[in-house]
Amino acid sequence: MSSFRSFIGEIHRRSLWQVLLIYVGGALVAYQAVQALTEGLGLPHWFPGFALILFIIGLPVVLATAFIQEGGPSAGRRDPTLLPDAPERPADIPVGESAVPLRLFTWRNAVLGGLFAFSLWGVIATGWLLIGRDKAAAGDSGSTRMMLVVLPFENLGPAEDEYFADGITEEITARLAKVDGLGIIARTSAILYKDSDKSVETIGEELGVDYVLEGTVRWEHTSDGGSRVRVTPQLISSGDATHLWAEVYERDIASIFQVQSDIAQKVTDALGLALFESVGEDASVAPTDNLEAFDYYLRGNDYANRSWDYDDLTIAAQMYERAVELDPEFAAAHARLSVAHSDLYWYYHDRSEARLDMSKRAAERAIRLNPELSYGYIAMGYYYYHGLLDYENALEQFAIAERYDPNSIDVLQGSGYVLRRSGRWDEGIEKLRRVAELDPRSAITAHAVGASEHWVRNYAEALPFLDRAISLSPDWASGYVTKTETLLAWEGDVESARRVVEQLVAVHGPDGLVDDNLVAGNGGRTLFRIFHDSYGQALLGADSVVFGGDAPTFHLIKAEYHRIANETERARAHFEAARSLLEDRVVARPDESLFHSQLGFAYAGLGQADEAIREGKRAVELLPVSHEAWYGPDRVEDLAHIYVMIGDYDAAVEQLEFLLSVPGRQSAKIFAIDPAWDALRDHPNFQALLKSDR
Repeated sequence: MSSFRSFIGEIHRRSLWQVLLIYVGGALVAYQAVQALTEGLGLPHWFPGFALILFIIGLPVVLATAFIQEGGPSAGRRDPTLLPDAPERPADIPVGESAVPLRLFTWRNAVLGGLFAFSLWGVIATGWLLIGRDKAAAGDSGSTRMMLVVLPFENLGPAEDEYFADGITEEITARLAKVDGLGIIARTSAILYKDSDKSVETIGEELGVDYVLEGTVRWEHTSDGGSRVRVTPQLISSGDATHLWAEVYERDIASIFQVQSDIAQKVTDALGLALFESVGEDASVAPTDNLEAFDYYLRGNDYANRSWDYDDLTIAAQMYERAVELDPEFAAAHARLSVAHSDLYWYYHDRSEARLDMSKRAAERAIRLNPELSYGYIAMGYYYYHGLLDYENALEQFAIAERYDPNSIDVLQGSGYVLRRSGRWDEGIEKLRRVAELDPRSAITAHAVGASEHWVRNYAEALPFLDRAISLSPDWASGYVTKTETLLAWEGDVESARRVVEQLVAVHGPDGLVDDNLVAGNGGRTLFRIFHDSYGQALLGADSVVFGGDAPTFHLIKAEYHRIANETERARAHFEAARSLLEDRVVARPDESLFHSQLGFAYAGLGQADEAIREGKRAVELLPVSHEAWYGPDRVEDLAHIYVMIGDYDAAVEQLEFLLSVPGRQSAKIFAIDPAWDALRDHPNFQALLKSDR
């Protein structure tokens, strides 16, 4: 009873609310620190809430401990009157009461409660990070999100309705991409399993997914002019092929948008997730009320997804044009139309200002119609990127798009490409690696990562991605060419590189060496000089058709081959033919840096030194490395080559030294074996340059 009276007395002297106020104030400060650390360390979003729970339970835990430590006999601090031979207890201390008064609610205990909770959170957070690091080292991205692939829904109707089934698949995929905590495999990887007889377990293993969504679509046209659609989706666990959810939707075609949204909702419900609702357009809202416009929109997507060839992109643009004619308020169609226009410009099908203006106006229209449509900002980003090489504004548009659609692979991909071109290599490669995780069966994506790692001279990191690109698309020559470049740049390994060239010839035949303009680029031209025996065999039988009708490139490559073979007159004839064509091109397109570089080569081959230097320098001015980190170094290399051809070796070495100071395809190992630099072998600065580890 006396201990209880003392306990009550202490409460009276230091009121409970004061100590709680102290504790809560300290906990709030610590909680703010926890939030900052959670964001900075990349911890899960639930960690601050977890810390709050610890703060709530921290006070009673420490108070209980304090009671044991400071209390009476229960704390182990025995009453001295109970000890043998103890002196007589002072008369002013009542028998049975502790000599140390109980102090439960103290400032010290309040502070200890907060420190206890914060320390426990820190231990758990550290463990979480260490586990995540171990997973990353083992090849796991460390992501805790579920992975799902939406396989192409099978078309059960006539063959001409194939685009409709593919379009429904793409729309459902886009809706599921808005699910927080769910990773969706990109269409380019999913489409490879169309009509595949592989099991769900095999597909899950190849794509690294936990779940597979598949289904069928039948579009039935009734005799009275109406139409109905039957969609049968089913969600399957890839681990054991168990069905988690399935349903049959048979609706009037006008309900197709609601069906798509309902499928996305049912899938997320089955997985215990929720549609991303913080920002962005409402996935349940129909993009258009005009079903004919939506039909043309799906047709446009079908052609746009086929290739970057002129015919496919032109037809895609025509389909989108028809869609917006039928529904001028169809924001998504305007956005896709903008990208079709910018692609036609980017891939050199139509490099007119009118084409760029159409791209800009369509993107602006999409954003104006629906300011929360992420693809509108993606379209504007590509207008700035592909049309103007304006990387700052492109990244700004992609960042806005990401706010409305945080899981968009289009945003990741566009941002990655722009970041590396603007010289922000680490950020760009990180985004492209994330694209590779979501698009694991894309040879283009694998090549993009491998080539980027090559440019920053992480050759060991580059080769696995280039091998993946070759494995995924053995009939695509670019993977072989870049891998060959990487082997030469890393160790100057000519024999290993030659074996890759032989693989290319085995797949494509000798003509494959000059097909698809591979020799036209700087990397291809380097390989051409190093392996001119192999390339020459293919080149001598080639005509300008092999180079896509690019006659100037055809003549320059022929000229370089004859120059290496010391066939001066033949080389001069081709240099002269190239000069005649390129002078007209430079007049028509004065801002095209490549044309200036090529004209500089032609002039140098003809012995016109001043004109050659003028054109080479102009090319570098138009595409400086400070603005264009991807292709800018190629223009510098062109200028160095021109200097060698006219005999200014000091200037040539100066350009090569600069190239090794910045990221690029070039390396000291390649310089050592490339015949283009044979004239520099005795130059002391060039000899010093060859000792570089870059």
